[in-house]
Amino acid sequence: MQWIEIQKPAPVLNTADFSSVFSGNRLPLNENGHPYHFEFVALPGMRFQVSQEISPFILQILWPDYDVKQLYIDRRFTIPCSGPSATKTLSFSAKALLAHMEGRLGVPYVWGGNWASGIPEMFSFYPPSEKLEPRIETLWTFQGLDCSGLLFEASGGLTPRNTSQLLSFGKPLDHENLLPMDMIVYPGHVLFVRDAKTIIESKSPFGVRLYPLAERLKEILQTTSYFSLRRFAN
Repeated sequence: MQWIEIQKPAPVLNTADFSSVFSGNRLPLNENGHPYHFEFVALPGMRFQVSQEISPFILQILWPDYDVKQLYIDRRFTIPCSGPSATKTLSFSAKALLAHMEGRLGVPYVWGGNWASGIPEMFSFYPPSEKLEPRIETLWTFQGLDCSGLLFEASGGLTPRNTSQLLSFGKPLDHENLLPMDMIVYPGHVLFVRDAKTIIESKSPFGVRLYPLAERLKEILQTTSYFSLRRFAN
């Protein structure tokens, strides 16, 4: 099978019909205002196996480590390559990861976003029919971060992309021993300890923000029956 390597940050959707998603001046959104065809942004250097060529531009790709199997990419963001990337040793500095995240404070929340600078090529590859409203323009170009995307960008794509995978990433903790970059993760969301009093997270509709740790823990205990505390950074 053919392999491709990402040359520029590239949107990955769960539908092959890119032209229908990026059509006119609107995007298909769910009841919460999130683009339900967005999965993630593939980062430069990532490699994928091609399972099917759908059209001259659209490829179906395989990523065994990701929990959605119908994944599609525009080949104009890619080049052919010989095979998968070499396995990288995972070693994370809590200080470096937090510094990167803090540099993203104020970035908007975008479902499926993990590249805060956005993808300007979307305007040339899938031009809107007229000037977009500011929020739609942000979504159209993936110019934001979702909760796990905040970590995925900071780690250069070396951490799991979805919260379902982060639930078992690293080692479990108890709440008495939290350190910077420890994760508080539950189905559908993840937040990160910044210090003894605050967390950092990307949460809809606020975007990337700091928030009191004690208040967020109280909110989580009131709204979910299960959460996990995990450590993976040094």
